[in-house]
Amino acid sequence: VKANILSTLTANMLSTMMLNRLPIDECIETVASTLPMCRERKLAYSTFTLACFTDSTVRLVQYDNPDAVLLRNGKNYAYDTGIHFIGEKKICESTISLMENDMLVLMTDGITNAGIGKLSPGGWKREEVIEFLERWYTPDISPQNLAARLVEAGNVLCMDSNDDDMTALVFKVRPRRAINVMIGPPADPKDDARVLKLFFAKEGSHICCGGSTAHMISRYLNKPIIPVEDSGTDKVPAIATIEGMDLVTEGIITLQQVADLAEQYVSDNRLSITINSGNDGVSLLCAYLFEQATDINFFFGKAENTANDDLDIGMDAKAIVINRLISSLREMGKNVKISRC
Repeated sequence: VKANILSTLTANMLSTMMLNRLPIDECIETVASTLPMCRERKLAYSTFTLACFTDSTVRLVQYDNPDAVLLRNGKNYAYDTGIHFIGEKKICESTISLMENDMLVLMTDGITNAGIGKLSPGGWKREEVIEFLERWYTPDISPQNLAARLVEAGNVLCMDSNDDDMTALVFKVRPRRAINVMIGPPADPKDDARVLKLFFAKEGSHICCGGSTAHMISRYLNKPIIPVEDSGTDKVPAIATIEGMDLVTEGIITLQQVADLAEQYVSDNRLSITINSGNDGVSLLCAYLFEQATDINFFFGKAENTANDDLDIGMDAKAIVINRLISSLREMGKNVKISRC
């Protein structure tokens, strides 16, 4: 109980002081000097790891958590650490110059203690955690996916009954990536060519949702729509391909499911494992929007789709779905713009 209360107190103190722009050293000293230690076991009731990013440099301050892991080119990279004491508390500090595709993994001791008394009597040693991270690393893996896999592996070692919280936070240095999504044709067919010229002028990946949207793009590019066999499921309509497009999905049914999953993903990104295991339209669109994109440009066409009449889905209902999705994407930290046409 003490550890639970103090961990919350530690997080609140650090974040409040940082938000009020107090000097980092003052924040660290205040928190470290405030936290009590267990007299019997000489262990901290609460621990912390502080990562402060300035451009391509990170300053790491670590107290009693497992040392952060830096993956460079998919392998563990040993970084220099300085040590000093505040009272009896050993504080480890590092300043690291980061490179593109570096992944920085922060974790609590719930990860390294995973499995004690169960599937891993001695816990999950940091060296074993590093081996796990290196094994799962690929140049394209998202930080969300790596963090989710790390925590899920800890749960497996604990037989889904962990005695301590397991928290993992993964940062990845990568260039910005734009995803452009066309949803529905413009209200006036005369605007099709103009809007599509703007759409394809945008850098990044290009995705369309909806049959009428796909046919409009097919005409504009003079390229056929080719259905992808066995890409649909009982719940998710099949996808197609058009040369010049990165993804072509069905419309409102797919988008409703993506909006639902986005709300779940905000609160628990372990959903990343499920998303990255699927090849259906919903999984692929989620992966693009939730994990690959930094910037998302929606083009929302206002043309009424008579194909939706039987489903009782009007323009207002579609707008609600899109607004829900955009709200969740912004909670994920995405830069989202929407152009209505």
